[in-house]
Amino acid sequence: MAVGIGEWTATRELNGIYADARELGLEANLAELAAYGFTTIPDALSPELVERLIAAINDSVTETTGRAPDMETGAGHVDINFQPFLLYRDPAFEDALMNDRVLTLIHYLLGNSCVLSSLSSHFKGPGEQPLPLHSDNGNGIPAPFPSWAMVANCNYALTDYTMDSGALAIVPGSHALARHPVGREKNLHGDVNRNAVPIEVAAGTAIIWHGNTWHGSYARSVPGVRINLSMYFCRQFLTPQEEFTFLSSRLVKEVARLGGDIAAFVPAPAATALRQKFAR
Repeated sequence: MAVGIGEWTATRELNGIYADARELGLEANLAELAAYGFTTIPDALSPELVERLIAAINDSVTETTGRAPDMETGAGHVDINFQPFLLYRDPAFEDALMNDRVLTLIHYLLGNSCVLSSLSSHFKGPGEQPLPLHSDNGNGIPAPFPSWAMVANCNYALTDYTMDSGALAIVPGSHALARHPVGREKNLHGDVNRNAVPIEVAAGTAIIWHGNTWHGSYARSVPGVRINLSMYFCRQFLTPQEEFTFLSSRLVKEVARLGGDIAAFVPAPAATALRQKFAR
């Protein structure tokens, strides 16, 4: 029989998060995150949203490379073509971000105060270069890592993932090692890390992992492209990779009152009005 979640003061924030996870049928996913450092949610995205996201990412690839993607062959797009700063390109990205099941698992890992650090895509064509195994604590965090996550990732498969098509690779349980992989532990070619497993899932699946978990991706050895959407989250005290930082109106007004430049923080009419107000 499941434990009835009470208003326990020792786990004040977790109580609500766990209740949400139970209501959404995610308790098995919580267990997988704790045991293996990753979990998957099949059919997290509708087929219609997957198509919208692929179209928006293809537009970004065309704009940044000058070449429209060939989905059948992948010609002209070798290995990984990284597409950052996607959130504001199309409403489809916001729809993917605001997924109740995904956000509940992210809140379980990072707390309700976590923030979006970046939203990007790894657009992968045929090639020979895998993405080596690494942890997402690669922003200068030294080992040993804390057992609790400081960052977490949701990777949406927008095309089917197989090992030959360049699937995500994960080392189950590696989050508990609390360190970066070193030397041959990083390898996904040649003297490959035999503890790594391909995450072979259908398009529309969400893959969520703890920031300590070792992961990478295999090279794509077949024609066509592999497309993902990567949503990277961090705790409130870390600086996001992309500019989603919240700035309070009170702080903006204080900067304006002291004569500071607020042009980067508010629309031009608001900046003009504030300057005029504090010039009186």
